[in-house]
Amino acid sequence: MNRETIEILNKLKESPSSENVDHILLLQKIYSEYSNGIIELKPIAIFYLNGFDDLPALREKHLWNELKFDEIRKSFVDAHNELIDLIDETLNGIKDKESDSFDYRLSKTEFLEQIQSGKVIFEEIELENMDLRNQKLSGITFKNCFISADFRNSDLTNTKFIKSNIKTSDFRNAYLTNALMENVSFEATRFKGAKTNGFIFNDNYIHSAKGIGQTEFNDWIIETE
Repeated sequence: MNRETIEILNKLKESPSSENVDHILLLQKIYSEYSNGIIELKPIAIFYLNGFDDLPALREKHLWNELKFDEIRKSFVDAHNELIDLIDETLNGIKDKESDSFDYRLSKTEFLEQIQSGKVIFEEIELENMDLRNQKLSGITFKNCFISADFRNSDLTNTKFIKSNIKTSDFRNAYLTNALMENVSFEATRFKGAKTNGFIFNDNYIHSAKGIGQTEFNDWIIETE
C-alpha cells in the first residue's frame, strides 16, 4: 500500500468536526483504491457504502443550508469511532503483513544501481529529497510510490508514474516525451520548460481537487516554476 493511502487513513481519524479534513472526499478515495484492487481496504469501503457514500463533502457545504448539512452528516459523526477502529485494524494488519516493506526507502545509490542492473518497474518505494538531475531514467514505471525528487534536465521519456504521491518535486526542463502520469497526487511540483510531446496527464489529484487532467496541465500546470 502506498504512502498516500496511509496518509489518507490517518487523516480520516481526525475529528469530523474539523473543517481541515474532508472525510467524505477521503473516503471516496479509499473506496476508489479498494475498487482498484487494494483488498486490505475492504472494511473501510464497506463502512463507506453502508450509509455514507451519498453524504455531502465539505467542499459542497456552500451549496447546502448549513443546518441541513450538519443534520445529514450527524450519522457519520456519531459513527466516527467505529471508523477509527476499522482504520487501526487495517493499519495494524498491513504492518504485520508487509513488515519491513511497509515503507521501503531507497537511497540514490541503491536506486541508480537497480536501474543500471536493468530494473524498470518500481512499486511501493520511497524516493525522498533525492537529487536526480541529468539522469537517464527513460522507460521506468513507478507504481504506488512516494516521490520527492529533483528531475531537472533528466530523460524521463516513456516513463510512467501511476497511483503515486509526488511532492515538492522538480521536472523543469526534464524530457517527459511520451511519458504518463495517472492517478497521481501532486503537491508543490514544478514543470516549467519540460519537454512534453506525447505526454499524458490523466485523472490526477492536486490538494483536494481530483480528476485533474490534460486540459489543466496544458493550461497552467506546465507553467509552474
